[in-house]
Amino acid sequence: MHVVWAHDHTFYFNESGKFFSGGKLPYAVWERYLGVFGRMTVACRGKKVPSDAELQGKTVSSGPNVDFLVLPSLSNPVNKLTKKGYVDQLLTDTISRADAVIARMPSEIGAEAIRVARKLGKPYAVEMVACAWDGLWNYGNTQGKLYAPLSLWKSKRIVLRSPFTIYVTEQFLQDRYPCINGHTGSCSNVEIPESAVEVLEKRLARIRERAGREPLHLGLIGSLNGKTKGIDTALRALKRVILDFPDTRLYVLGDGSPDGWMTMAHRLGIAGQVSFCGVLPSGKAVFDWLDDIDLYIQPSFQEGLPRATIEAMSRGCPVLGSTAGGIPELIGEECLHRPGSDKHLARQITLAYQNEEWMRKQAGLNFYQSQNYTKAKLDQKRQAFWMAFRDYVRAEGNLPEYVTEGVEAL
Repeated sequence: MHVVWAHDHTFYFNESGKFFSGGKLPYAVWERYLGVFGRMTVACRGKKVPSDAELQGKTVSSGPNVDFLVLPSLSNPVNKLTKKGYVDQLLTDTISRADAVIARMPSEIGAEAIRVARKLGKPYAVEMVACAWDGLWNYGNTQGKLYAPLSLWKSKRIVLRSPFTIYVTEQFLQDRYPCINGHTGSCSNVEIPESAVEVLEKRLARIRERAGREPLHLGLIGSLNGKTKGIDTALRALKRVILDFPDTRLYVLGDGSPDGWMTMAHRLGIAGQVSFCGVLPSGKAVFDWLDDIDLYIQPSFQEGLPRATIEAMSRGCPVLGSTAGGIPELIGEECLHRPGSDKHLARQITLAYQNEEWMRKQAGLNFYQSQNYTKAKLDQKRQAFWMAFRDYVRAEGNLPEYVTEGVEAL
């Protein structure tokens, strides 16, 4: 069975013909689908790079039974007017030869793929991984804010009409983007290896040895492009914290240029306390980085269920995060702050630094909570959903009566 998977993710490629991801979509992710469907075409954005040096830190996405269809971006008004016909033609040609479509939403390419699938009468499923409104409204420019209401409406309509929808959260996205009559499931797109209890023991020893001693190492993982990961909030909070603890350090791991953020750090007078660490391969390299962090922060404006937060929890990191997206499904209320509230975040960091007992308690809670997101547990839930979709596709994509009624009502 051949499925088209569609999303706005930008993959990198060079003369070798291989495709690479900034860490989020390595070939291992495709194996989740290939075990059920057998073959897939990834409809995406792409960027050709001239040298292997620019691929350092990126993970290989190419592999057996996976093809890539590179499309122009539809995320700006000019391309929407000038490129949409070309995208429609390419998607129509590809989807007409496939058995089904899986669209990761929100995304412009995903929305177009669903539109084409409906036009061709092809079965489709939606993966809902984030909130369209939160992402665009907080991206940082006027264009995003103007487009946010339309994107919210479009995403809600797509999910409402979808015959199959899987969410990465247990409640947040379900409440905001309900699927009234389709088959639904919930399964994080994050998966981590099972962590031995020695990881927690090592973390507790670190907390005990470093209690009240500077420097305090804060860590944050997220793209440097745009404002959705709350890096500006983290910098302003750090400015407040160093008034009492001047040797506190913030380490940021993620793709994108740090230049704009370093300019902000210089303006705040904290450039010496901030390090941008670039991109590391997923897995051991990221875990080793997290093991050198004392307190992980996720001050995001937009999230689904953040992989980085769960990875930090799996290393026993105490975590502070915003109330965005599914973060409240992971950590307790006392660990949360309102998006953009650097004053509240700074106060939480200061209190955490002064409270060894709290740090030890959070380390244990987070470690054991993260074990709900191990590969073995999530693979079982995910496979059950995709096998149900495969059976639906095999039935020639005919909607069950209860789904047909829901679609016709819209």
